[in-house]
Amino acid sequence: MRTLYSRIKYKYLLYPLVVFFRLFSINKKPLDRPHFFIIGSGRNGSTLLATILNAHKDILIPPEQFILPYAILRRYLFFFWSSERWVNNVKQLFLTNTKTIKWNLDIGDIVGNNKSISSLFNNIFTKYQKRVKPGSIIWGDKTPLNTNFIRYIYPEFPKAKYIFLVRDPRDVALSYKKYLGFNFFTFGIWKWQDSVKAYNFLKKRGDVLLVKYEDLVADPDQEVKRIITYLDLYEDKTSDIEKVSAKQMGVEDDYHHKNLKKPISTRSVGNWKNKLLEEEKKYFNGDMSAKMQKFGYKS
Repeated sequence: MRTLYSRIKYKYLLYPLVVFFRLFSINKKPLDRPHFFIIGSGRNGSTLLATILNAHKDILIPPEQFILPYAILRRYLFFFWSSERWVNNVKQLFLTNTKTIKWNLDIGDIVGNNKSISSLFNNIFTKYQKRVKPGSIIWGDKTPLNTNFIRYIYPEFPKAKYIFLVRDPRDVALSYKKYLGFNFFTFGIWKWQDSVKAYNFLKKRGDVLLVKYEDLVADPDQEVKRIITYLDLYEDKTSDIEKVSAKQMGVEDDYHHKNLKKPISTRSVGNWKNKLLEEEKKYFNGDMSAKMQKFGYKS
């Protein structure tokens, strides 16, 4: 949702329709199988966190997929579609190169269960899990896009665990500017603010764990231990950098994820102090300053 039109369309025009048509859908039993979502602003260290957690023997987090929100939209807005047509449409999305990052998964035999979104995506994630890491017992999703659609997603996965990873918005905006271009600076600020709205939404309704990027890189063992406990798993030495690899996330060759090849450290914390222009720092006064302080980020 990089444009104002997209934000208005998905947040204010289509969302009420999804809520309305969901009221008339068949109530489905919530997915009981262990699963979780990592949410946040993007450029917040979520790929690092997913990479670390993937080193745990019981956890599998596939590469990002940009399909779930649109599958939900089509499930309810095209309510007149048959279950078979909707499932085939989701399968087609998975075959589109721009909708996934290196999944390389044949889901031709995947079946839907009475147009249940949670069931269908669980079947897809479980198949990926069995192919890549058959010994794991819990799957997670790490797709920053889902953060912007959390109001769509949560009702479909009310029993999921949600991990909210937050980072100093000044470093987030700097990272967007550095790796995606100057025009993405204010976009990064909007992404951070929108992620906070998602966090507040979940706090009122779901089971959400707050993790700060700065704490993660300063003491990965302690933070991972908190997460493993939250996920109801046994502790496992996941933060051993020799075991951490970005390959499972499909981003090992991406320039903007080059730091994943380096040991975990605090080198990216507070870079905004010396690298943001004075006029850019002014964006974080006023209302932004108040929002930042709620997470312990001082002006």
